[in-house]
Amino acid sequence: MSVTILTVFVAPCHYSRTGRGKMAGSEAFLAMAKSQVGPRLRADGSTEYGDWFAELVGDRGHRTGDFCAMGLLWCAWRTNQVLVLGGVDPRWARVPSWWGHWREIGRSTKKPARGRIAFFDFNSTGYPEHVGAVLQDNGNGSIVSIEFNTLNGWCAVRGRRTSDVLGFADPAWPDTRVPLVAGGDSCWRG
Repeated sequence: MSVTILTVFVAPCHYSRTGRGKMAGSEAFLAMAKSQVGPRLRADGSTEYGDWFAELVGDRGHRTGDFCAMGLLWCAWRTNQVLVLGGVDPRWARVPSWWGHWREIGRSTKKPARGRIAFFDFNSTGYPEHVGAVLQDNGNGSIVSIEFNTLNGWCAVRGRRTSDVLGFADPAWPDTRVPLVAGGDSCWRG
């Protein structure tokens, strides 16, 4: 079977809102992530996500670190759901540590689904080196994910082969609707 992988850019604000300024937990998280699509890396190598993470964990070194995990955690924080992703822990900036957390708490799986966190192992080492949030399981050995720190410092929607995924974290997203919180360059800016 041949799988064609495409990189797709989705313009911010192309999401469907439900209710009165509220969305189901995973949908609010994914909408926040999609609102961040575009270049994110500043000229000095820092990001808004690294600044936020560095301040919360008390380590300025994170300002210019890889931000694939920090971007996802920031989106969960902006939708008041950061505890669903394990809270803000300095170890989560290192992708293998965050993957270990999901395995330790029994919330890892091999099955992709919308709202799950994909842990990518492009080098087939048995250790993930990148993360993204699943937007869609295409059912043909590929997924669509939203990823931070991809394409030279962008947040982008990407097509990926599931063979490049070590596993998926299965967050316990709330079924209740959560308020949308304005953040960054998002559609919800007041």
